[in-house]
Amino acid sequence: TIDIGFPSPTHPRPSISMDTLMSLCCRRRANPQELEALRNQGSAQLKKRDLDGAIESFSKLLTLAPEDHGAWFSRSVAFRHKEDWESSARDAATALRLKPSDERSVYATVQALQKLGRTDEALKHCHDFLNIDPDNKPLVQMKKVLEGEANKPLDQTFLSATSSKTAAAPLAPKEELAQKYKKWKELEDSDDEREREKKAKAWKGRNPSLQERQSLEEQMIAFCRKTAEEVESSNLFPNVRKPENVKLPVDYLSPVGILTLEQLSKFNCKHTRQLVSLYGEVFDVSNRPDQYCYGGRLDYQAGTDITWLVISGQEAKKHCNRFFDIFKLEEQRCGAFMQIVCQKRVAFENEFGGQVGRLESYMDEQSLPPPPTEEIEECKQQ
Repeated sequence: TIDIGFPSPTHPRPSISMDTLMSLCCRRRANPQELEALRNQGSAQLKKRDLDGAIESFSKLLTLAPEDHGAWFSRSVAFRHKEDWESSARDAATALRLKPSDERSVYATVQALQKLGRTDEALKHCHDFLNIDPDNKPLVQMKKVLEGEANKPLDQTFLSATSSKTAAAPLAPKEELAQKYKKWKELEDSDDEREREKKAKAWKGRNPSLQERQSLEEQMIAFCRKTAEEVESSNLFPNVRKPENVKLPVDYLSPVGILTLEQLSKFNCKHTRQLVSLYGEVFDVSNRPDQYCYGGRLDYQAGTDITWLVISGQEAKKHCNRFFDIFKLEEQRCGAFMQIVCQKRVAFENEFGGQVGRLESYMDEQSLPPPPTEEIEECKQQ
């Protein structure tokens, strides 16, 4: 049921069903300009993270136009940022009911239900949508994660994919996930998306395709893994002494999905669980409290992305959470920077296991700006 206001003060504010609400819509003629103004206001408030204001704006819009799928979805996003998962699930499910083909709505519904522990309901939504679009990689991945949480049998493909040493669930290839992600990206980012696309089109320099990017990254990762294995087998370097009897968080190595930078920041040095992002891959570093917990040498890195810090070789907090597209550099410099990133990634995989999530900031890497010219020359590691 939905609580809705009426124009006359003599009427109460009853709770009515969605069907009744939809029929009421036919009796009321909303001003298109008013609806657009409320939509723009709510979107602007979401971008500024004025969540209460956004919820109020979209609620007013829904009072006038309860069939507006986009408003339901946007309000669910606002509730999600407030971590009000019950309200987020309700609004996302309503948006999905109004537009069953919308990938964003089904993913938002599934994510909220997962947070509420309603795994069976989340799985049902996954199954229903995958019957229509069986190649939807983000939902295929989410389904696997949910099946793991529910301790249900997994298909042989998933079992073989998780046979590595890490307990974290596998993630979809970056290229495929990036392509799918663009379809159900949150509405509050639409203005930012247009601005990024505008800047990307204005960029006249080097800008490889997704396939070229993935190919270079895969080749470099393979090279770095082989090199790491050779170094390890040579016994030239002793193993780093690690703390013993570490009390790990209960959710250690559990998948976190796609995180915004704001969500990642919560897993800082003072949290029970520490996460670090490297080139968009999120790692659980909670097994090294001596490094990443409060007072540790790297405590400022917990809850941040450290890509530019790694590339620059300058271990300072000011170099965290800085996002650039290194593929926009000339080929030799790009290769050198990619090697630095991949070497660190392999080191992280060896110490912390596979990634447990992805960072939203890198989902559309091609729209990021090139690294600042004045800082490139200062990067002494390449």
